[in-house]
Amino acid sequence: MSFFAHLLTTGEGGPHLVVVPASTLENWLREFKNFCPDLAVEPYYGSQKERVEIRETLKRNPGFNVLVTTYNLATGDVFDRKFLKEQKFNVCVYDEGHMLKNSSSSRYSGLMQLPAKFRLLLTGTPLQNNLQELASLLAFILPNVFKDKKEDLATVFKHKAKTSDDAETSSALLSVTRIQKAKAMMTPFVLRRKKQQVLGKHLPGKTTRVEYCGLNEIQKELYDAEIAAAKEAIKARAAGKKPTKASSNLLMQLRKAAIHPFLFRRHFTDATIKKMSKAIMKEDAYKNNDATYIEEDMTVMNDFELNRLCLCFPSTLGKFAFKKEEWMNAGKIDVLKRLILEYQENGDRVLVFSQFTQVMDILESVMSTLGITFLRLDGSTKVEDRQDMIDQFYEEEDITVFLLSTKAGGFGINLACANKVVIFDSSFNPHDDKQAADRAHRVGQKRPVEVCPIHLQTAVSRTNRLWLRW
Repeated sequence: MSFFAHLLTTGEGGPHLVVVPASTLENWLREFKNFCPDLAVEPYYGSQKERVEIRETLKRNPGFNVLVTTYNLATGDVFDRKFLKEQKFNVCVYDEGHMLKNSSSSRYSGLMQLPAKFRLLLTGTPLQNNLQELASLLAFILPNVFKDKKEDLATVFKHKAKTSDDAETSSALLSVTRIQKAKAMMTPFVLRRKKQQVLGKHLPGKTTRVEYCGLNEIQKELYDAEIAAAKEAIKARAAGKKPTKASSNLLMQLRKAAIHPFLFRRHFTDATIKKMSKAIMKEDAYKNNDATYIEEDMTVMNDFELNRLCLCFPSTLGKFAFKKEEWMNAGKIDVLKRLILEYQENGDRVLVFSQFTQVMDILESVMSTLGITFLRLDGSTKVEDRQDMIDQFYEEEDITVFLLSTKAGGFGINLACANKVVIFDSSFNPHDDKQAADRAHRVGQKRPVEVCPIHLQTAVSRTNRLWLRW
């Protein structure tokens, strides 16, 4: 904000562009208004019809200083891209700039086409030791300097030393020194400030305490069944036979079993589904449909989806719904229940992150059963509603839990009013979880932050000796 205010005082009124994740757009607009109300800031966001009106308005009155839009819009519709190109922006700022680390992505190439005299990338994500990604970022910031040399840099950076390389060979030496060379190359282009450098002693500490859990009996059955099916499929293929029915993605099936049995169809048998498909024909929405097709659709649904369908049509399907709060029966749910009740008793406020929206649906049922007040934000939450929800969480201290999807709620937003973070199911990319945890460990935090990933650690069987953590 101070950078744009400085440009305004020096006569560089723009137009400038700020590209942000959808989850932070409202917060950017608010900060512009609070920090420098003299800047004429316009949002470029909305439905297709609303964006047509915005384009016409800005063409008639082009006196804005800063235009704020999202990554999806800046690289999406052809009319949006054309409008942004025509603005000939002076300065383009990209929030969460690490989203541009892949030079072969459509997002990267689309934003590269937006003309700008100056580009600035903002990111709180540490640069990983992937120097090809670093080369992509540098080429984006200064295409005239790095674009022609990008392939040469990529060739150098992707080289890895082999264990057979002699310590004196150029190959091994390059591997040893390439990080140092990269840092030296970065120095003129990267301004890095850690939280401790900016806030000093004013930011409370952050600790991580991993909570381990096991599988309950239902989950063990599902877990072992998936492994057994995969083994049978492998044997069948080795024998030249057609494999039995088994998932093509064993890892995801095991992960689902580790999270919750509702992610499978176990309770609703084929016989039950046949009865349900006939019963639902009494509903107006389904009375003209073919029962066979309805049954086929139900067959591919899991227990949670089928139970939700029963609750949507209580008069015809209510008798098939779960009666004993079965959504509470899972190893991770047991740990989450203990943590949430402990936090609530201590007056703590909690962020709960999950990778999957359907898992969040289950967690909503869990919170309702526990009598815990909560909010929810995921990718389907409207952009214009997100900041209102964040404000509500700040203002209403009786709301204990904020459920967030890791992708939608793990970047950019500030939820420093919470001091506990639960990672219900971890991402395969550890930086995703770190970013999620830092939603609470930000400017404005007054209490120490504790991060609790819930991991499964169990020996599935003596023969497999398979240890998995999720």
